[in-house]
Amino acid sequence: MLVGAVGAVVPVLPGALLSFGALLLARILHFSELSWWVIGIFGFLTILGIVLDYIVPVAATKKMGGSRYGIWGLIIGLIIGIVFSPFGFISIIIAPFFGAFLGELIYDYKNGKRAFKAASGAIIGYLLTSGYGVLISSIMVVVFLFYDVISD
Repeated sequence: MLVGAVGAVVPVLPGALLSFGALLLARILHFSELSWWVIGIFGFLTILGIVLDYIVPVAATKKMGGSRYGIWGLIIGLIIGIVFSPFGFISIIIAPFFGAFLGELIYDYKNGKRAFKAASGAIIGYLLTSGYGVLISSIMVVVFLFYDVISD
């Protein structure tokens, strides 16, 4: 579960999914007495987070005036950031930003201000979904610890 909490920030690891998998495995192997309803709720929230990971950055980029070029730049930058993430957490933020920025400049090279605004939207979307993943993973860890470890 702790690896899942870290994975919520580092996109190489599927954070909330790892935390949920650990919680589910703990329940199946009888290390946890959490009800299946709680497990189901966390499963739904995990699936919601996975869906939001793909929707929110694109929607934020569009909301800030981004084009299809910026969205493709964001995706390419995110892939590059994941590949180079061992060189620091900052690469998974800077690479998508520059990818979206360069994509927008390819679309309209005369409007750098709009390109910067659209790229900022991409990063805002990414940070929102990362925050959601950290929150869900952390809640799973706290619920597990409180219900099964501390309460015993």
